[in-house]
Amino acid sequence: MAAKFGMELHAAQMLSTHLHEVLTDVRGVLPAFKRDRNRLVANALKAHRGWPEEVFQRASDSCVELNSAEAVLKEIGYTLANVVEAGLVEDPDDWPGVTVSVNDIGQRVIEVERPSVYFDPDNPNWPERVTIPITMPPALIEAFGARAKEVLVSSVREAIASARAAARSAGRFVKTSAAKLCRIPFTRRANSPSPIGARNPTFATGGNAEAAKRARAERKQFHELYRRALDALKKGIAGVSFPPGTWRWARELLPAWLVGATAIGSEALGCQEKDNLTSAA
Repeated sequence: MAAKFGMELHAAQMLSTHLHEVLTDVRGVLPAFKRDRNRLVANALKAHRGWPEEVFQRASDSCVELNSAEAVLKEIGYTLANVVEAGLVEDPDDWPGVTVSVNDIGQRVIEVERPSVYFDPDNPNWPERVTIPITMPPALIEAFGARAKEVLVSSVREAIASARAAARSAGRFVKTSAAKLCRIPFTRRANSPSPIGARNPTFATGGNAEAAKRARAERKQFHELYRRALDALKKGIAGVSFPPGTWRWARELLPAWLVGATAIGSEALGCQEKDNLTSAA
């Protein structure tokens, strides 16, 4: 799906209840990528477990546009240190689940075999093996040049150290190994409450005040242009041009003759998908 939709993956980590990923949406088609990718993951998982229930929650995920190199560094650090902050392992490289090491970024190419369930081996859409490179975010290359990897490694190490200290201070480190936790039946449910009413930001700047000011202005302009386009559409005006970033109205719901061209762009994004596989891990 990443190859099909032109997604560049920079970092990822999957826990028992949710997925973190940092990627660049080169073609501006993130909704289509997540729609098809999540559908395949859910169907394969249900076939594997004989599970009739839905996999991903119906609630919106958290998808944050990263508007500065500082934001990219912070999001990758947060993603890779997530299992440490949860108290599951001392170091993210010890996590037995899906994860990316900071040393993989810009170097590793992951190769996987076609799953033995759900994916038809006779269907040409599902080859026996596929690969996906773990690339360096363009924003870091632009900001730091040849030092991008060095800066990223340092930033991630700081994030891991902070996460480790926070987990120890809160007494969150588990009393058993992560491998044993992964053997807990998936039918068991976590009993910790989920936060209600928390903010779900749409962009981050990593403390860069100038980038934050620019991002707020752009978001305000987007909302204004969107409202104008929607008002015109409701009045029956054809050829309405929605602003870049509009998906449902401009890409899915309306015929091409009714809406004008909508530009696309490439942005680094930090996304978190939540499912209802709430095991005790």
